[in-house]
Amino acid sequence: MRRISTQAIPLACFTLALTLLTPPLARSADYFLTIGGGYSPSGNQASLENNVLFFQRVLDETNLDQTHNDVFFSDGSADGPDVQVMDPRSIPKANRLMAEFFGSRSSLGLSYRNHRIPEVRGSTRPENIRKWFDEVGVTMTAGDRLLLFVTAHGNKSADSNDPYNTTIATWNNSSIKMREFVSLLDGLAVGVDVVAVMVQCHSGGFAKLIYNAGEPDRGLSPQRRCAFFATVHDRPAAGCTPEVDEASYVEYSTYFWAALSGRSRTGDPIDPPDYNHDGVVSFDEAHAYTILTADTIDLPIKTSGEFLSQYSTFADGDSKLLSNEESYDLVLSLATTTQAAILDGLSEQLNLTGNDRLVDAWKALEDGRRRGRSRRRAPESSSAQLRRKIAGDLKRRWPELANVLNPVSVELMTSRAAEFVAAVEKHRDYKRYRELADTPKPDPTKQNVKYDRFLRVADNVLLAENLRRLGDEERIAQYEALVAAESGSLID
Repeated sequence: MRRISTQAIPLACFTLALTLLTPPLARSADYFLTIGGGYSPSGNQASLENNVLFFQRVLDETNLDQTHNDVFFSDGSADGPDVQVMDPRSIPKANRLMAEFFGSRSSLGLSYRNHRIPEVRGSTRPENIRKWFDEVGVTMTAGDRLLLFVTAHGNKSADSNDPYNTTIATWNNSSIKMREFVSLLDGLAVGVDVVAVMVQCHSGGFAKLIYNAGEPDRGLSPQRRCAFFATVHDRPAAGCTPEVDEASYVEYSTYFWAALSGRSRTGDPIDPPDYNHDGVVSFDEAHAYTILTADTIDLPIKTSGEFLSQYSTFADGDSKLLSNEESYDLVLSLATTTQAAILDGLSEQLNLTGNDRLVDAWKALEDGRRRGRSRRRAPESSSAQLRRKIAGDLKRRWPELANVLNPVSVELMTSRAAEFVAAVEKHRDYKRYRELADTPKPDPTKQNVKYDRFLRVADNVLLAENLRRLGDEERIAQYEALVAAESGSLID
């Protein structure tokens, strides 16, 4: 059975500006631009704020000059509550148990406050971003580097004929489309290096930023641009939550910045993912670490994969090219050190073995997708059954609990709270219920996406080899320059 590629493979031609193929200039200055937050208070979750603060902590721990470090976040310096936070632990236990057994824990502990990001330059309104490029971006010269971090919401393209023109959602329900954002990058000086990390939903549409105006037919930008994305253009991303407990965060930048800094966002040390043992963790290695470690719905991609999807292809009657169902041993022999780490690591996580694991992974992915489309109602969980049983016993003791607004119910959350908490926690089934309820449930979507990650990396290994076999020296040089840019690091 021939495996169908997960990537579109159109072919096109263009002339690359010579500046991309020459060695990068000595680093002159670093510019940091962060675009963060939601489109309104209700869409401006605490995790977006904490993502910005984590990135700033990572920068503070480096020896990089932060003279040019600008942050745009939500409503900027305006007063008033603009961040949605949720801390269930701030709610009395009696209220939490009442919600759990007789109501809903949804939005329990939800509140709003003003953001706590210091020295923001302004709100994320599009006119402010344009102004930054007009006032700051225009001062950048060849040899400077722009490190861009976008932690916001994003939406898919509104035009089905232009699916990659996805958006960054900005304040007051505004947005910046991919093509407009690329036009802002196009205004930077030739020779400026751009490194972008984007974690919004549908962020992969912005992988087109390597091209002038975001159009492959118009050629690669004369700037050296590379970027890393939480997910592809047609999928949402994980991570936006009002929860204040950062230990629970599992979105892309949590792992990416931890890999580069050597410490998690809660300050715990991690084993640096220095897969090639050169003493430095590169952007590419941080991306690989995220693919391996993040147990999320995300399908992370990077710009070199976008390039291969445009300018390489699989065998189609051409015996000199490789198919996308080659043996694992061959794929591994062609992979970079970082790619091999991903492939071996995901193989272990997915129990993939043998030389046919590409086809095996494809079959497992297709089987998972079919199960995901099943309309059969899932059976009630054991924890749900115990919750109903405990609630029923409590209502037999206090029939008034049939309505949580009944005065007796209110008393059980206030003046009689200790009595109610004791009744719940001393129930013969509560301990077992708590164990079941607090055990994370397996998510088949997260398992499926790991097969997708495995196949995408394997495809890129094969497509890179086919690019070499196609023999277009200019294309090969372009690809190698892009890979070199992705292999840079914060401290370059």
